[in-house]
Amino acid sequence: MSYEIEIKAHASAGLKERIDEYVGQPGLEVVKSDTYYALPSDVVPRFRIRLENGGILVSAKRNRRMDGLECNQELEFHHDNAEDLAVMQDMAALLGYEVFIHKYKRGWSWMCGQVHIELLDVKHLGWFLEMEIISQVDGFEANRPLYDELMRILHDLGCQDGDIESRSYQEMLRPFEPRA
Repeated sequence: MSYEIEIKAHASAGLKERIDEYVGQPGLEVVKSDTYYALPSDVVPRFRIRLENGGILVSAKRNRRMDGLECNQELEFHHDNAEDLAVMQDMAALLGYEVFIHKYKRGWSWMCGQVHIELLDVKHLGWFLEMEIISQVDGFEANRPLYDELMRILHDLGCQDGDIESRSYQEMLRPFEPRA
């Protein structure tokens, strides 16, 4: 089982040039279209189906947050044929799941050592800097050195602690797309 050690912070599109310089190469363009699914009685989604770069990524997470830091238990698999998206959506509905919320992000992606960095414009919410490291170790304290590395990069890029967003995207998007 892997754990996603992550922070996200409010940013601006202008940060791209600084990240390009910091990493030493231009970011790769990314577009991510996410649909989150839940059972009718759920208050949080159970899984996500993401369309990205011509493929499908299916993820389930157990989210844990503390002061804007995340240590998410994550299971996911990739499917190369985006033409199967409708089948996956129909299967979710057949199993009793409903669409919980949609999220659309576009921007750039980099790797900086073990750190995956993304600068993304999230529809309705604006620009965010997302940084994550995949760990095999569970727990906030056990991953403290990884959080310290993310915070160092955040500061190196000119962002402040106050830019960190502690809410999930789902929480922030609910006013724009309430669940039916």
